[in-house]
Amino acid sequence: MKYCLNCDWFADPEADADDDERSQAALEHFVETGHSIDSSDSVGRPTTPVICEAFLVRDLVGSFGQSV
Repeated sequence: MKYCLNCDWFADPEADADDDERSQAALEHFVETGHSIDSSDSVGRPTTPVICEAFLVRDLVGSFGQSV
């Protein structure tokens, strides 16, 4: 699967297009937008894990000012 790291664009491997056509579409998307394209062997777009912002901020701010 080829997908954009900046927006929701992707080239679906389940579509009728072959790998060369998906690569061409990814290149055209890059040229038109300047967005970064990534490729993956997975059939779905990777997702980032859900992180509770309160815990993240607590962990970052809580360590601020503490000696190591």
